[in-house]
Amino acid sequence: MMVNSEYARSPLSGAQHGRDDCVSIKEVAFSRSFDLRAEPGSDGYNEANLALGFVLPAIVGKSASSENFTALCLGPDWWYITGTGDLFGELSHALATTHISLVDVSAQRTKLEITGPHASDVLAHYWEQDLRVSHFPVGACSQGILAKAPVIVWHCCENCYVVFVRSSFAEHLWTALTDATVEYL
Repeated sequence: MMVNSEYARSPLSGAQHGRDDCVSIKEVAFSRSFDLRAEPGSDGYNEANLALGFVLPAIVGKSASSENFTALCLGPDWWYITGTGDLFGELSHALATTHISLVDVSAQRTKLEITGPHASDVLAHYWEQDLRVSHFPVGACSQGILAKAPVIVWHCCENCYVVFVRSSFAEHLWTALTDATVEYL
């Protein structure tokens, strides 16, 4: 599905801040995202796994990925899925024949990528969870409050975190995070 640029507005207009050699923050506007609900072990869950090409993680706080999609487990039967593929197309058979729920929530949140050797230091200014790799390894995800904004944080790869923030909080969070980068730039 294409974004209708006549009507769509990015909350941060694709903002970028910082430097790649220390810390960089950028908005990736108009990222596709979905809420998937399915009972683990059910026919719908099993069909979703087949269609996606990976097993939806059963443990809250874990993620799984394929070439086109990443699923973040936010609850025992709830996954936040982001990616570039046609998720409705991939899950069309499961949606028609089983009991699962798939909702396009792309307009709810915007995506911030925080990268560089000081990415976790910047997040640590406001995030109460332990971001050391031994406690929040690559692939981990969590919901919480970051600078008073409700977010999903995903440690997608080394020195890179993705923060999904509600669009109405994006400007506030951007201001807080860019302020936290000052000592590293």
